[in-house]
Amino acid sequence: MYRKKAFIILTTGLLISLVVLVYVTPVAGNLVENTRLEGYARSVGIKIIKKSPPLPVVTSGQTQIPVIQSSYCWGKLGCAFYSTESRMLKGITPTAITLEGDIKVSFAYKPAPNELYIQQFIDDTTIQIPLNKGSFNAPKEQGTYYYWISAVWKTDDGKFSKGDTSAVFVIEVQ
Repeated sequence: MYRKKAFIILTTGLLISLVVLVYVTPVAGNLVENTRLEGYARSVGIKIIKKSPPLPVVTSGQTQIPVIQSSYCWGKLGCAFYSTESRMLKGITPTAITLEGDIKVSFAYKPAPNELYIQQFIDDTTIQIPLNKGSFNAPKEQGTYYYWISAVWKTDDGKFSKGDTSAVFVIEVQ
């Protein structure tokens, strides 16, 4: 009988400790992120901390163009591989910009990436877009255009990757 009571008390104590940990500590958001408990945690006011690799800031004039995180390999976050870029942008409203408008790509993250690539994609074809000091010109013809950005941070000797991230965005040239 004594062992049964001790087991019940110990089990109850552990459950209460777990509940206190999840509800009281600032790491609670990290504990329930991407689990079945995330929705419940949000509903009771626990702030979910989403960690992600750095995303580029893409602008055309004064207009900021929204980007969507794509595949990455980034430190303790590990690697994530997303579906094709065209599928990721399906249903996303393109950002309107002017013909041949200057599009600037930068990162608030320091240090800046060692390599930065921009590709325009149409169906299954990609076109490498040359960058000039982190900028490129929008197309000369009106239409909707899809882009993929890839950034790589390397070791000082340039032999190994320290991390990489990619993002996608869509514009409508008017």
